[in-house]
Amino acid sequence: MSGAKVISVDAAAWRDAQASARDLAKVRRDMPRLLRQVERAARADVERVRRETEARQDGTGRALAGLSEQAAKLEEETGRRLREHGRQLAEGRERLAEQGERLAAEIARERAERRAGLAAVDARVGELRGESDAAAATARRLFEDARTMHDAIRDTLPHDRFAPGRLARLASRLAVARGNLEAHAAGYSLSQVQDLYLDLSELRADVERLALEWEAVRAEALAVLRTVAATIEDNAERPVPEADPGTVLDVDHWTDGGLGELRDEVARRVELVADPACPLDAAELRALITEAAPEYEGRLDALVERAAARIVASQLRVNVAEQVVEVLEGQGFAWSDNTYAAGDERRAFFSRLRHRADGGEVVVEVAPDGDGSGFTLRILSYEDDPDEAARRERSMAVSRALRAEGLDAGDPAEEGGEPDPGLRDFAALSRPASEHAAGERAAAKRAEVRARGADER
Repeated sequence: MSGAKVISVDAAAWRDAQASARDLAKVRRDMPRLLRQVERAARADVERVRRETEARQDGTGRALAGLSEQAAKLEEETGRRLREHGRQLAEGRERLAEQGERLAAEIARERAERRAGLAAVDARVGELRGESDAAAATARRLFEDARTMHDAIRDTLPHDRFAPGRLARLASRLAVARGNLEAHAAGYSLSQVQDLYLDLSELRADVERLALEWEAVRAEALAVLRTVAATIEDNAERPVPEADPGTVLDVDHWTDGGLGELRDEVARRVELVADPACPLDAAELRALITEAAPEYEGRLDALVERAAARIVASQLRVNVAEQVVEVLEGQGFAWSDNTYAAGDERRAFFSRLRHRADGGEVVVEVAPDGDGSGFTLRILSYEDDPDEAARRERSMAVSRALRAEGLDAGDPAEEGGEPDPGLRDFAALSRPASEHAAGERAAAKRAEVRARGADER
């Protein structure tokens, strides 16, 4: 004999409730106002990058003002192409990969043209070696061009970030070339100096190209992450259809803080990428666009779906409890109170009834299952003179009533033993968990004081 009867209920049979959950679980992505804000921020980022890039390129141009006429023409053409590609990257973020490939190809062609532009010097190397004065003059001019290029890269370009170690290696070659010139081996160092200048010029183009690409992909990653952040904010609270006016689905609440964790994670990524000193390289930034952002959106979908399922299931628990109360009222009981465990609608819902004749009590508990989308019904009887037949009949009547409403309710099962008498104390049952913990700590403290006093006596 048991005062606790358990009725298993398959909530999936309640199709109308399922439809409501599906409608509520759809993530809203049509949010013109927030998307306009994101787009304005993206345009501001692109404009900032454009100004900073132009300022850097202007600084490099000034640092290269001392180049010889031939070298100056070659570098001016390189600068023109870099500026043009910088504008294209800023104006067409959606074609970032295509533009980056085109930029790399054109820079490669420009390198070949530069080497071809100095081919005439290569053809005359042998001749110049026999003309020490001409060889020395040409070698020294190329050496000064190489040194000017080295200093411009060192002082104006982020070479350590985008080509770590390359400038240091070229600086070592520059020192060797200087030694050869000082040893009056100008004719024999001419090819060495020419190759050194070309390698420095290529380093300049590489660093500027990679810096442009990095800034462009960073702006794209920032826009994508801000869009995700805006979508999270727009879906944090959702109006609940067919509920009381003003009723909202608080997704963070119904996912036990899951939305807040996602929001904070995305916010940290936005802050990281927005920092001009962002440590991520271009590949890592692209991974944010192609992998992290879709993963965040998938998590948001799952969180909203979970929240919707849980709030609908919570209402189902209330509805089921009401139906059970109605059945028990037909058996001589009068409803007296409702409450949620710990005052939390995510947890079990309780209704308490008292028998009009003998004063016996019944507590109806409708508790969520493991994931919170289904529930288990328990009918807990508290009577001075238990009547097991009456208990069984009232439980069967509840099962029949639930099945009549379309729920797949099983026959009552014995739980064994008498129910917890603490479940009759709705004041304690509804007390928030934090208050329970505080009360337990206070009781433990009082017990400690009493024990200490007893020891002292």
